[in-house]
Amino acid sequence: MEKKENHFLEKFFRPESVAIVGASRNPTRPSHNLVANLVRLGFQGKVYPVNPETEEICGLKAYPDLKSIEGPIDLAVISVPYNLTLRLLKEAIERGIKRVTIVAGGFSETGEEGKKVQKEMARLLGQNGARAIGPNALSPINAHANFAVSFFPLPRLRTGGLSFIFQSGLYEPRLDGLFSDFNLHLAKLIDLGNKMDLNEVDALSYLSQDPETRVIGIHLESIEGEGREFLRLIREASRSKHVVVLKSGRTEEGAQMAASHTGVIVRGNDLVFDAAIKQAGAIRAQNIEDFFDLSRALERFGPYRLKGTRLAVATLPGGEAVVVADLCHQAGFSLSRLHEKTREKLKTVFPPWDITGNPFDLGVTLQFHDPRKVYSTLLEAVAQDPNVDALAIQLPPRILNAPREFFQPFIQPLKAQKPIVLWLAGFPTGRDETFQWLEDQHVPVFPSPENALKALFALQRSSLWKSHASPPEPGFSQNEMI
Repeated sequence: MEKKENHFLEKFFRPESVAIVGASRNPTRPSHNLVANLVRLGFQGKVYPVNPETEEICGLKAYPDLKSIEGPIDLAVISVPYNLTLRLLKEAIERGIKRVTIVAGGFSETGEEGKKVQKEMARLLGQNGARAIGPNALSPINAHANFAVSFFPLPRLRTGGLSFIFQSGLYEPRLDGLFSDFNLHLAKLIDLGNKMDLNEVDALSYLSQDPETRVIGIHLESIEGEGREFLRLIREASRSKHVVVLKSGRTEEGAQMAASHTGVIVRGNDLVFDAAIKQAGAIRAQNIEDFFDLSRALERFGPYRLKGTRLAVATLPGGEAVVVADLCHQAGFSLSRLHEKTREKLKTVFPPWDITGNPFDLGVTLQFHDPRKVYSTLLEAVAQDPNVDALAIQLPPRILNAPREFFQPFIQPLKAQKPIVLWLAGFPTGRDETFQWLEDQHVPVFPSPENALKALFALQRSSLWKSHASPPEPGFSQNEMI
């Protein structure tokens, strides 16, 4: 495989100079942010706004056209209406630019005339040894280089190990929520659009050997690259990274919508695709929320793996314990039989009567003991139990007012190499600084027990694959879980 530093996509993600063709000086126009983001984020490369109607954008000198720019241009972002795109692509190629992002839509997805123009653009690229993302695309983003091609005003990028491959702008209107409510820590993102040139195989070949990427999330409407190579790359990537796939166009109606959206034809049986990617070691997300939540969780787990299926669970209401016990069973987990030494330690925070140790009844114990003592005793005891592989713990709403020191014991299980998930019912956990801190320590926090257990199940499947075992079939139905 081509080394990352020699891969043709490297300069897409880490250009030293970028020209923004069609940049706007008007802050209310989306194309204004194509330049404003790079200035705001502190991108260290050279930025050349191209607009013949102004001399300055965001404090940068603006140029009337590409040929008036001095020096080399690693990447040109062409953000003009579709009827001007072909002419400006020709200008970029004549200027010697080898990498282009084409933002405008209106090509293969619109009918025969659009397909004809897109075919002509592809011909120009091929004849001149140039490569292009799009059309109908916004990307790439490289958080580690403070580089982002986006219409959304980005105040900052939280850097991490999560990289995305999108076929369309599924992410763009969700960026605020993804960086806040979902607390995504991003490495790289590429939106392939109509896949006129670059496709999912190209993107996967790059990200699969990118050291900054630990989790790859892939959104597909179709597979335009060679299918066997796509599965081989997923299999290779899954040996060292987590891979999550969201495949739309599963139904006949969805396939028709995909054809009208990006001009692709979705072929093949979805059940066959589902089996193929699972055999390659990837996790199949069932919907958009699943896709982002599982991708986030697997990145937040960091280096930790789930070696078994025995869980220790603690909930506040007894009714929730019953629900969680059912969810564990459906997912193929079991409630671990706690060691006698663990039960003896837990008895120090029991109520005046004996209770079960797993699921542990937080609701009743918190009526008789200080919350710090209850949680610290529970976490320390269970973390050392040889019969426990992972922990799933509910948090009370009032915990939001607790000092940072209260949360230190939640890191204890990780010292024993045991993953832990937390949930606080209904709360948008990503916006809270304490929960952000917990996730930075590899303790992901969720708004429901269902989400928390989905994440553990995904971690278990991926961990088994990495240990060269066959991943288990999901216990959840297709409509319920992974």
